[in-house]
Amino acid sequence: MSSPIRLRAALYVCLGLSVLFSEQSYSEEIVKRSNLEIEVGLSTWISQGNTKWSHNASTLAPVLGNPTSELDYKDVWSNVVELRGQVSLRNGLFFRGQFGYGGIDDGELIDDDFLAGQNLISRTQSDIDGSNLWYLNADVGLKFLSFSDRRGSLKAFVGYQYWQETYEAKGIIQLVPPVGTVPTSGQTVITNEVQWNSIRLGLEGGYQITRRFSISGSAAFIPYTSLKNEDIHHLRTDLRQDPSFSMSGTGIGANFDVTVSYMIVKQLFFDLGYRYWWLKVTDGDWNSHPVGGPTLSANLNEFQTIRQGVTLGLNYRF
Repeated sequence: MSSPIRLRAALYVCLGLSVLFSEQSYSEEIVKRSNLEIEVGLSTWISQGNTKWSHNASTLAPVLGNPTSELDYKDVWSNVVELRGQVSLRNGLFFRGQFGYGGIDDGELIDDDFLAGQNLISRTQSDIDGSNLWYLNADVGLKFLSFSDRRGSLKAFVGYQYWQETYEAKGIIQLVPPVGTVPTSGQTVITNEVQWNSIRLGLEGGYQITRRFSISGSAAFIPYTSLKNEDIHHLRTDLRQDPSFSMSGTGIGANFDVTVSYMIVKQLFFDLGYRYWWLKVTDGDWNSHPVGGPTLSANLNEFQTIRQGVTLGLNYRF
């Protein structure tokens, strides 16, 4: 390679590195030019979930165990599509919303029943073959700290979250005893719908590593959440079908997100991250609704929902 060609190649490399490692991010340039910044995004959350609950009906009949019944909706997969938007003011105040929806792709239900002394008298397995989940987040927050080099900031926010998951369990395999397949293949045996209404208090921060690369994260504590859960056992003729069982309660939870962003072109970013959501009842009630009889109530021992997985998306700022 001749000297002029080498020189031009070296100049191109230096120019590329100076752009990549520029001290000032393009997002900062936008903030300087305008009192208002708007962000819109489209992403997917490749998520795996689990909802587990148990109750204690031994106070109604001493022959029953504690827990009396335990249901575990496990490995519930959903590819969630999420739309989001945020408006940020120059004084640090921001408003944002997120909406996500996804179908339920796969999973299984393990249903255990116990007698006194925790004698396991029944264990069944069903496939989760429907239905869907969706959520809505609405936050308001304030940037309270900017780093001296203007590459990052810290923010606080408060918000509301509604999160609903609906499962359809089909078919029954009897695991304890006797072992075998109950003739219900493909038939919906249980439909369960869980709804959470939550208040979020959180902190988030971001840092511009280079002109194109940045990292951000958020952690939200949920000091209060309320649960409404309805469960229909379609094959139980002794129970009502609107619903068969219902649960309510209050509890706590947490949301965590971490994201790495790459600026593809000016104002357009590709995001790759990980998200974890968890909600748990600390005080709740379980209700049974028999046909032709009064509602029976007992203590809800446990109820929690977890969803976690990888996020990928595009974010546009203007």
